[in-house]
Amino acid sequence: MAVVSLRSDYSRHVCAPYLGVRHFGLSIMSFKTLSSITSVVAFILFANFLVFPDLLFYIFGVEGSDSAYFIGKRLSVLFFGMSILTWFSRNAEHSEARQAISLSISISMFAMAFLGLFEYFRGFAGIGILIAVITEMLIGYLYFKKWNSGKNA
Repeated sequence: MAVVSLRSDYSRHVCAPYLGVRHFGLSIMSFKTLSSITSVVAFILFANFLVFPDLLFYIFGVEGSDSAYFIGKRLSVLFFGMSILTWFSRNAEHSEARQAISLSISISMFAMAFLGLFEYFRGFAGIGILIAVITEMLIGYLYFKKWNSGKNA
């Protein structure tokens, strides 16, 4: 007995257009493209937190202090590591390591988005934090989709 999934190619390519469902191409983004974009974003954050932390504090509506600069510089190194990881793993074929990378980045991005929303609703961060939250949610979602699609492959 065959089971038809709602996520099958038939429903996505044949039924969806007739139902008015638009497919924006995000879910078909390759791992290479997603990792390349993530690497560039992480590198930009690395450089900003290391050299110009005031810019991000201003965007997020957070007051800068010696402690914030100290943590920002330490955080920049983590973004540098993520940039290196995603850049050099972008050509990885499907494997257990690629699955682990996808899941860990997804969880990290969703956690950062949650913390950003929490700090916004607490009144600590300004409206600019929503730029980061949206970016983190998008990257988290896309890596989760990569992980989920590769689970049974």
